[in-house]
Amino acid sequence: MAESEEASTPPRPPCKRPRHADHPVLPDDLVVGHILARVPAAAIVRLRAVCRAWRAALTSDHFVRVRRALRTATDDGRPEIVFFAPAAAGGSATAAFYTCKLASDGSGSSAARELVTVGNLPAEDDLVVLTTKPCNGLTLLFQASSSEYYVCNLSTGEHVSLPPYAAAAKPDPYDDGAYVRSSTGLGFGPAAGEHKVVRLYEEEKERGQERCEMYSLVSGGGWRPSAGRVPPGVTRCLEGRSPVFLDGCFYWHMDTARLGAVEASILLGSPPVRVILSLSLATEQFGWIPTPEELAREVSHLAELDGSLCAVVDLRLVAEEYELWTWSGAAAPSSPSASWSRRCRISLTSLERPMRDELGLGLRVLPLCTSPDGKVLLATSRHKVYAYDAGSNRVDTVFSMHHWVDVPVEPALMLNIALHEESVVAVGGGRRRRGDVGRRLKMEVGKSGVVVGKRAGRLDRHPSDPKPEAFQMMKRMIGLAQILFHN
Repeated sequence: MAESEEASTPPRPPCKRPRHADHPVLPDDLVVGHILARVPAAAIVRLRAVCRAWRAALTSDHFVRVRRALRTATDDGRPEIVFFAPAAAGGSATAAFYTCKLASDGSGSSAARELVTVGNLPAEDDLVVLTTKPCNGLTLLFQASSSEYYVCNLSTGEHVSLPPYAAAAKPDPYDDGAYVRSSTGLGFGPAAGEHKVVRLYEEEKERGQERCEMYSLVSGGGWRPSAGRVPPGVTRCLEGRSPVFLDGCFYWHMDTARLGAVEASILLGSPPVRVILSLSLATEQFGWIPTPEELAREVSHLAELDGSLCAVVDLRLVAEEYELWTWSGAAAPSSPSASWSRRCRISLTSLERPMRDELGLGLRVLPLCTSPDGKVLLATSRHKVYAYDAGSNRVDTVFSMHHWVDVPVEPALMLNIALHEESVVAVGGGRRRRGDVGRRLKMEVGKSGVVVGKRAGRLDRHPSDPKPEAFQMMKRMIGLAQILFHN
């Protein structure tokens, strides 16, 4: 009880003041909780250097909670996203991250704000933001070409480079692309108050050796094996995408697209029921999420939607359909009442053109959140966000990256768009750890109030987009392959 009371109150180290001061002095609680909590996030990092007392106060869990509560109370409810592209001034060797608010009525946003510019992080083709939502204010970045991971606070520019790790095997040894039998995710344990990174992979040097390793941002100490045993064969179903972290657990989708039907049935069962793997951050034990057979056969991605685990059924190329299913058991996985329910179903054939054709393009479409008026916001690998209204069966474009920046190529693994949460969470708990390795990023925080205006007359079509005739032929070939596979 004493520990919980201590954690709920701000640190109050003694501050030396002149005894003969005649002017009134504000109490520390008022300065920290009511004044500094309203200061922009990027300025908080500089204020931590004022004195030890301020550093302790401004890195405390109490201050993070107070500031989050203030922002929630004054927020207009519109979702805020972050997107990234090569910086205009730095070329392909520099990545710039921007943020803007979305309006689900299709009016979009008239301006975006620059968060940070990274001078030594190329954003041209293989920089990946590994999740569609930050983890307690922090974001996990991956640079495939250099095999480096970074945990960043995009609001403050603070970051840490993760230690080197064993190389993962590739599904195709001759493929130099981003696809590997590995998956890395970022989670947060409220009991211990620390962020942890998990990495599930098959070793490249010792094919068939499956490992799961953990790394703590607070204690450091390098990668260590997880307590639980990795279920046999699961790394053969990984391709580099990050797991979903929700309510203390990581969730992986077992993707069998690169496996034969016989191998898939051996690994996941026939009919397939073991398609969603879980890992508890607290106990580090693996488990399986029960999934109905009809849903298990069609799941293509996992995501988080409004606090629930969401299974994405993406049949756009096969049947021109797209479905979202949510699971009620994330908070209590062992509950017998946990079940799956269909959140929405979009039939592309019922949409008017050109939206029908536009939504059918792209490697992936993932849900971000639900807007205040009940519309589901969907982000695509083609750098756009759509709002779907189930009541009217209408889809509107609410964001297009083309209107602000020169877009990079379509990413192979995830998206160039994610939800943004302004945060003052200190990376690594604000502690400086000895033995940290890896290069430092050249982070330059954007100036407060500096915005990027929308560029008029920009084409939404990317030079690499397929021609309509070629795209229709590709759809027919994929549909035929699906029929042959299921038969």
